Amino acid sequence: MLRVEHECELLPKQEDIFFLPDRGLLRRALDAFRRLLMVSERNPGTRKYLRSRANIISEKRRHLRNYRYILHPFSILRLYWDFMMILTMTCLFLAVPYKSGFEMSDRPLYWTVLKNSLLFVCCMDIAVNFATGYLDHVQHNIVMEPRKIMKRYTRHGTFVPDLLGSLPTDIAFADGEVWREYKVARELASLMCLFRVFSFSRYMRKIAHAYDAPMAIYEVCEVIFWLAITLHWQSCFYWLVPVATTSMRLPERPSNDSWIHTMHLWEAPKGRQYLLCLLRAVPVFLRSGCLHSKPKNEADLTMLIILQILGTLIFYILTTRAMQLLKGANGSKIKYHSHMEQLKRYMRHRQLPHSTQRRIVAYYKFRFQHRYFRESEILNTLSTQMRQEIGMHACRNLVENVTFFNNLPFLLLARIVGLLKSEIFLTNDVIMRVNQPGDCMYFIAAGTVAIYTSSGKEVCHLEDGAHFGEIALVMPDERRIASVVAVEICELYRLDRVDFAKTIHPYPMLWERIKNIAVERHEKTMILNNTAQ
Repeated sequence: MLRVEHECELLPKQEDIFFLPDRGLLRRALDAFRRLLMVSERNPGTRKYLRSRANIISEKRRHLRNYRYILHPFSILRLYWDFMMILTMTCLFLAVPYKSGFEMSDRPLYWTVLKNSLLFVCCMDIAVNFATGYLDHVQHNIVMEPRKIMKRYTRHGTFVPDLLGSLPTDIAFADGEVWREYKVARELASLMCLFRVFSFSRYMRKIAHAYDAPMAIYEVCEVIFWLAITLHWQSCFYWLVPVATTSMRLPERPSNDSWIHTMHLWEAPKGRQYLLCLLRAVPVFLRSGCLHSKPKNEADLTMLIILQILGTLIFYILTTRAMQLLKGANGSKIKYHSHMEQLKRYMRHRQLPHSTQRRIVAYYKFRFQHRYFRESEILNTLSTQMRQEIGMHACRNLVENVTFFNNLPFLLLARIVGLLKSEIFLTNDVIMRVNQPGDCMYFIAAGTVAIYTSSGKEVCHLEDGAHFGEIALVMPDERRIASVVAVEICELYRLDRVDFAKTIHPYPMLWERIKNIAVERHEKTMILNNTAQ
């Protein structure tokens, strides 16, 4: 497909301007804050669900009109917040168990301040989640009603574990005497942050999906990460449990039958204490049974049994996830990534220019939306009635918005929909050229196209739901009176004149009415063309 470099010559539409210029400092600051709340094209998830500029502008307009203080799920602020929460919770998962176990005797002041600051951010995260809209995957729309957001987060989200994992437990020991006397209990209470693993996992999946991380690589990295976190926490528990079973107040040396006493670790440096705890955790977690010292008391034996059961469960879970990765809910994603890898190898083999490679990759991403299905094979297994029903669901709104298709019999409309052929045009692709013979018309499912006169002047843009080229359906000898160029990646539906003529032929009165409407529009377009010149 030939291309031109489209440079927009049109002024922004009035409805595209959301904030007035030349306002006061306070107003500009408020406008900047609202921009952060609104859907942003810098958020990688935006183009996946709002596939065209028209949809993005419509979503911004709806947001400002009805939900101006709700955070859009595809805003740039929500994206940055997710990254910050991943970093915050990672710090908690790594630092809290180590500090609680190996530095409980003399907790530094900076750590108390830092830990409670991180927990405060987690509390803020709960408030942010209550103010953030969500994508309804069933209806495929963005929900921003506060009541629905609250209901979803509290009933079907991670609200309860988020609340438990964000509690500033140091407040319960704020009294000076209690703070000094109940050090062990205070540090054990700090481990409540572990409840945050559910929201952490959700944020990680969300970011990985937004940036199109290959499923296999993401799953492997996630498994390695959770194995490291699990081993880290087990190592800390090997130190915490003997101390906690000795005293819940001030940390005291465990009994003589404890493995800590046997290994002479109580007075050892903290680094050696942690490494030997890790050395003990690894064989237990892997169930190899290679312990340097056998458990001699009930607390150590109980913990050993619990952690071995936990290790067994985790390996079963990992095996199940591996099977799901190969066969299951992610099967279409895996096929897509495999297909993309094969495509990239082919392009390198053909030594295609990098610009061409980028366009081909963009085409596949838009066409398959990161899931690969053999759609033709699936449709061929369905009955004619089912195929028509699917086609009507996908295209009926487009056809019903066209003036000369109004009030068509349902069966005729269904036949026309069945004749539509999907086509995807990349940015700057020339869809139609002026003075070329026309044999089809197009409906815009998603995207924006620019209309140029014969002199090359840009006169307007057409967006989702619009149509063009309908003159070719009823005037066979008429040439195109304008050029059409894709401003962004566009999904169009093409209706060929031959197919349309065969379908409408049994309805001569309808054919005449459609022809008159098309001729009238053609005359108006010619007037606009002459004016633009």
